[in-house]
Amino acid sequence: MSFINEIKKSLGLENIIEPCFRAVLLGEESAYFENIRSIKSYSPLKIEIFLRKGLLTIEGEQLFIKKYCGGDLIVCGKIKAIIRT
Repeated sequence: MSFINEIKKSLGLENIIEPCFRAVLLGEESAYFENIRSIKSYSPLKIEIFLRKGLLTIEGEQLFIKKYCGGDLIVCGKIKAIIRT
């Protein structure tokens, strides 16, 4: 049992579902994502990201990856849509 699971159990929170990812939009020009597994595909018009459960698609124009490290991702460019499947 992991340390986090032990804490959740001692607090009676073992049935709480952890979010599989977190997204913070910073206007239309950038977005920050946490808990990313890997990048499926990348182009200036669309970036597809594998999550723990599912896929996240970012659509826009002139998209580029500013940072991808340790499960964190920063995408910049004109973001038009973020779709989770």
